[in-house]
Amino acid sequence: MKKKLLRQLLAAAALLVCSAATAGAQDAKHQYTDAIEFARSLIEAVMVESGTPGMSVAVGIDGAVVWSEGFGYADLEHRVPVWEGTRFRIGSVSKPVTAAAVGLLLERGQLDLDAPVQRYVPTFPEKRWPITTRQVAGHLAGIRHYAGDEFLSARHYETVLEGLEIFQDDTLLFEPGTRFSYSSYGWNLVSAVVEGASSVEFLDFMQVEVFDRLGLRHTVADQNRDIVPQRTRFYERTRDGRIVNAPYVDNSYKWAGGGFLSTPEDLVRFGFAFLGDEFLTPAVIEELWTPQHTFDGESTGYGIGWGVRIQDGRAVEASHGGGSVGGTTSFSIDVENEAVVAIVGNMSGAPTGGALPRLIRQAFLEPAELLASDGSGPDITGKLECTGSFRGEEIGRGTFELGGSPAEYWGMITWDNGTRDRIIHSASRADGTLLISVDGPGSLTVSSFTGFEDDELTGEWRSGTRSGPLVCQRD
Repeated sequence: MKKKLLRQLLAAAALLVCSAATAGAQDAKHQYTDAIEFARSLIEAVMVESGTPGMSVAVGIDGAVVWSEGFGYADLEHRVPVWEGTRFRIGSVSKPVTAAAVGLLLERGQLDLDAPVQRYVPTFPEKRWPITTRQVAGHLAGIRHYAGDEFLSARHYETVLEGLEIFQDDTLLFEPGTRFSYSSYGWNLVSAVVEGASSVEFLDFMQVEVFDRLGLRHTVADQNRDIVPQRTRFYERTRDGRIVNAPYVDNSYKWAGGGFLSTPEDLVRFGFAFLGDEFLTPAVIEELWTPQHTFDGESTGYGIGWGVRIQDGRAVEASHGGGSVGGTTSFSIDVENEAVVAIVGNMSGAPTGGALPRLIRQAFLEPAELLASDGSGPDITGKLECTGSFRGEEIGRGTFELGGSPAEYWGMITWDNGTRDRIIHSASRADGTLLISVDGPGSLTVSSFTGFEDDELTGEWRSGTRSGPLVCQRD
């Protein structure tokens, strides 16, 4: 009788927990309804323009995934849709994932970033100059990147050390510390350092110490031989715009450099681990997020496996992009607002980066500028001849042809280089007018006007991390 009562109480408690979790998710979704609809419209627009078969996105705020959704197809031939659990190639986002392992070994005193790599990988050949794990992980060691068709390697490598054979006998490109030169092969060497420092095979260490500990249930090595549930197919776009299957590749030579599969939800959860102190200490996170410098003092903007933006002496954003054969990823952490955005696509060169993640993040955190619109701004329909500048130099001219009204604009922008953008979103208020456009490859541009005088409009353009003045004349 007591056992039966206990089971009933446990079942009721479990039901309450599930109900609370469901209610919390529904509340979050309701809170961000406008932001979600806006983000969906952006994803759908870039997919249409670029032809990307499938994409998936997740947004996390204050430790909770507030939105996660798949779009399009994971398999075009069999019409299998993308869902939240679909696994994509994340390319170089594997580097910050691997940096978590480096952080754990640092914390445990098992790794000295400034010791020669041969302390942990004795089989790696000595070079003209000594190189350290810190330099390798920060792309300062002079190790080369891909050459020729190496990015399309279809050979299977049984071990991490075997994969080093591709480049380990090559001379360094320069004296370590004198230049920044991005190298995925460098991170292959980092994975061998992890093995040597931990005395555990790299993939086993990642599974137990990183994936399992953080609950990353959909993050695995992209093993071709294995049956990986919900692994997407991989595509590319030809020069004439056709979507075809991407070439067969075997990523076993570069697990740490770009060989993992994951989902946006897993990446968001991974990002959350760097916003707390339960996985790594703040001191170790700071070590990973401190931009390195060349010998002449120039900042590289890159720490250990992370691109980092510093403001007032501290990291305000940590991020990485990933490009692989049949996969593209953007992943960013807004440190101050504790927000994480991850976007993946199953096509080489899919438009997951640029302005897209920033606009999605802004819609969830500061929606007023993007979404608040009462149509009270001046009417700018018609033709505008515009000039954009960057760092004091003119970089392009375009013709804006706008229809509609301040309530909602539509139209096209034709640039002098031949590209054409389609207006997909507008917001008009007394303090200014904002237009968002998408081009053929799926890149987004924000044009915001705040100055209206006679037939001249002045404002700013933004695309990705670049921005500059925009001046337009009514035709």
